[in-house]
Amino acid sequence: MKTMTLNLLARAMQAYTWRMQALSSNVANLDTPGYQRLSVSFEEMLQDVRHSIESPHDALDIQAHVVVEDEAPILEDELMELADTQMRTQLASRALHGHFNKMRIGITGRSG
Repeated sequence: MKTMTLNLLARAMQAYTWRMQALSSNVANLDTPGYQRLSVSFEEMLQDVRHSIESPHDALDIQAHVVVEDEAPILEDELMELADTQMRTQLASRALHGHFNKMRIGITGRSG
């Protein structure tokens, strides 16, 4: 059974996977002439849906997007973004664990 929460968490994990790949590419190409920084937008769309008056089911339409920026990557910025993405991934992983734990309790009637 795929709930809205599970769907959003799955999309978040996909976005963070893509972001880690983009950041890795940015770091690997720091000295490549003409390389343009890659980024992944996800949280901005999530905030837009959260603040809209529309149905909460609009959250199911949220998709991460890879964006090619006009600037070159800067090592310090990329490392800070890597740390931020790692924390967001851990948060989403904990939320997924909690979601499945609640499902297990609902099915078996006991935790752990």
